[in-house]
Amino acid sequence: MKYLCLLFSFCILFCNSVLAQTSASSKINFLDVDTTIANSDSVYYTIGEINLKGNKKTKSYIILREVPFKQGEQFTPRQLTQQLILAKNQIMNTSLFIDVVVYVSNLINNVATINIEVKERWYIFPLPYFKLADRNFNQWWNEYNKSLDRVNYGLKFFYNNASGRNDKLSLILITGYSQQVQFGYTIPFIDKKLKHGFSVNFNYSRQREINYTTENYKQVFLKDEKDFIKQNFMALLTYSYRPDSKYRFYSTLGFYNNSIADTVLKLNPNYFPTYTNSLFYISYSAILQYFGVDYIPFPKKGFMYTASFYSRGFQKDASLVQLGLKTTNAFTIDKNNFIQLHTNSTVKLGNNVAYINQPLIGYGDLFLRSMESYVIDGMACVVSNNTFYHKLFDFIFKNPIKIKNYEKIPFSFYAKLYGDLGYAHNKFADKTDKLSNSLLSSAGVGLDITTIYDFVFRIEYGVNNTGDKVFGLRINGEF
Repeated sequence: MKYLCLLFSFCILFCNSVLAQTSASSKINFLDVDTTIANSDSVYYTIGEINLKGNKKTKSYIILREVPFKQGEQFTPRQLTQQLILAKNQIMNTSLFIDVVVYVSNLINNVATINIEVKERWYIFPLPYFKLADRNFNQWWNEYNKSLDRVNYGLKFFYNNASGRNDKLSLILITGYSQQVQFGYTIPFIDKKLKHGFSVNFNYSRQREINYTTENYKQVFLKDEKDFIKQNFMALLTYSYRPDSKYRFYSTLGFYNNSIADTVLKLNPNYFPTYTNSLFYISYSAILQYFGVDYIPFPKKGFMYTASFYSRGFQKDASLVQLGLKTTNAFTIDKNNFIQLHTNSTVKLGNNVAYINQPLIGYGDLFLRSMESYVIDGMACVVSNNTFYHKLFDFIFKNPIKIKNYEKIPFSFYAKLYGDLGYAHNKFADKTDKLSNSLLSSAGVGLDITTIYDFVFRIEYGVNNTGDKVFGLRINGEF
């Protein structure tokens, strides 16, 4: 166990993939009152001073924005306890801190002084970049024999919380499977009321291999050892609006210029909706999010959703409208058991024939566990991922590297049972197509390990409705 946690700790502190803060390490000091007073609705406490400690980089108003109460407000003991928990959760969900403690430090004449103590994360990360080019670990491991030719590597520089306003600056230089240059800057608040923000992102990439079609639920690739056969340029400008700590709205204008080699077009004339080897278009997208959960990366209680609208192009043949809805319901059974129910649905309206419009299940976060080796194309789908968790134990790793705020690194271990369902509609599926237009299912067991920096390491073993028995690894969370 010690060496396993040492390996995880090294990856967290020095690599580019990091995962989920456990609530076990974040204590909250509650009001020290007897049971009769704590349950009384006739006693009211008034919020006095609110003191912050530990935010050397982060502006105080960025933290106070997430606090659900203000000086002078009154609460019963029960309500105040709930407000302290909510404040801690909402401050943690900014992803600025590795630990947050919110408590009443003084109570005189029913006036409560609130202390908020935070431990800031590292915000500057010049790190090596190493990432699989394939859709998931299973595809790279089983189908491509762990080939290092299918790995992107390079250098990435992240400066999170650059001005203390939770803004983010990133520069990524990548080579290997593809060559990429990425630059982005995001500032969530540019006004005095802390509601409006913006971001800009640029990306240029080129690669010698391209997934040009799908056969038997597998991606089919074409590779050219000498020339680059696919090039993409992207520029995004995003406006963001956060009226409170739970709702977020994003509106994005995008500019794209994509091209493929003539050899690709000969193999699949329907790759682009324009039936040519290049596609320039302008896109618009809108996203509405609600986060009513205790902890976003690994919720144990609450509800959250993301509703999305995407429109591409003004040319009739190239246009695409895509609607999406993702939801998460988390239910706490008791202190050691909880349930997560995720749904993810997509509907596309546009050119059904164009290949770049068709990818559905198996890409991004549209997947069934234990079916990662399959891709299912179409224009509409729904996926349900359902998990029962049982907390096994917590483990505090004492870091042999003496680094402030990282002397002790908490880990939590959760056993899980999962069952997933899915359905993909494909207009062009024939009678031999057993996965499109039919119910998909999988079930299995696993282990999730959570620790600081929004890191969740998932180990899974299950079976799907085709009879495949699959062992899989998954990592959630990144800088």
